Amino acid sequence: MADGWKDECQERINLWQQQIEEDTRVQRELKERANAEQEAEEEIERRETEKKKPKINDFDAEAFVADVLVPRPSQFALQKIKNMEYVELWYFSPDGCHDASENTRSTAEDAFRLARIDDVVAFKPMSSFKALQKALQDHDLSWRQFDIAKTSYLVHIEKCGWPEKHQQALALFFTLLTNHENRMRPRGEKTLLHYAGSRTTGMA
Repeated sequence: MADGWKDECQERINLWQQQIEEDTRVQRELKERANAEQEAEEEIERRETEKKKPKINDFDAEAFVADVLVPRPSQFALQKIKNMEYVELWYFSPDGCHDASENTRSTAEDAFRLARIDDVVAFKPMSSFKALQKALQDHDLSWRQFDIAKTSYLVHIEKCGWPEKHQQALALFFTLLTNHENRMRPRGEKTLLHYAGSRTTGMA
């Protein structure tokens, strides 16, 4: 009889432990489900918040942006440097580029001729193939005109694929002129402009 009572007690203890384990498992599952539901709600709220935030367009950090907007000279001047021929720096000055822009807008009644442009035959205004009478020689430019024109000139000879050696030589030449000590002397800039004209004539 005593053994039967002990067995009954042990069975009740086992059942009680099983019940505790089952309750613990249920509570754990309920807690995990509640946490999952809360995380899902928080994720939905985060997405809604992201949608409401102001948007800004992406950009390419490696993209190159020019420091200055280089005015476009006349087709005549561009053709000259494409052929690696001498052309007055005036065509690359603000006055020369402005004149080219005005001339382009006023060619509606101009005569046209056939021209080959990048292996394509097209009609171009006759005026774009002619030198302008108002074009100034390099030594007749003001120093400001020369300073701006040389920069535009260097940009365009690079675009036209001049040899790197020639580009560097001209860039160095213009740099030495710009920083020459004679600029501080009376008529020093005018003398340097005469020298620049003779040198660029020989280089192009």
